[in-house]
Amino acid sequence: MTESVENSELSKTASAKVGVYRHWMVTLRDIQWEIEELEYDLEYQRYEMDVTQRLHDATTDDKERKHWQKQIVRINKAMRNTEAELQKAQRQAGYCEAISVIIRGDLEAEGIDPDACDLDEYFFTDEFDDEFDDDIPF
Repeated sequence: MTESVENSELSKTASAKVGVYRHWMVTLRDIQWEIEELEYDLEYQRYEMDVTQRLHDATTDDKERKHWQKQIVRINKAMRNTEAELQKAQRQAGYCEAISVIIRGDLEAEGIDPDACDLDEYFFTDEFDDEFDDDIPF
């Protein structure tokens, strides 16, 4: 293999690794946003539960107490669902973090600074682009 071909192959490999790293980091960022939303929802539901429980406890009318009890059951169900979604998102974030650590190590081993990778920019070298430009029949 000539040096030019070797550099081209290395460049494609490095580009692919950067692309995979970006993919997992963007996925992690999206999951972290989801976790923040779920944590907010859970706090909202806890406060709503607190207020509803106080109304239930302060009410002496049986019909009203039944109404507030139904609301408590509804909020409890929503809280359980939110907690389950939060746990799932936290597990997914852990998976993304684990794979990102390995990919970071691979990039660093090739002399690529993962912190310099712009997560919102998708990068391929000219050689990589040229390879695919030849296949487009325009």
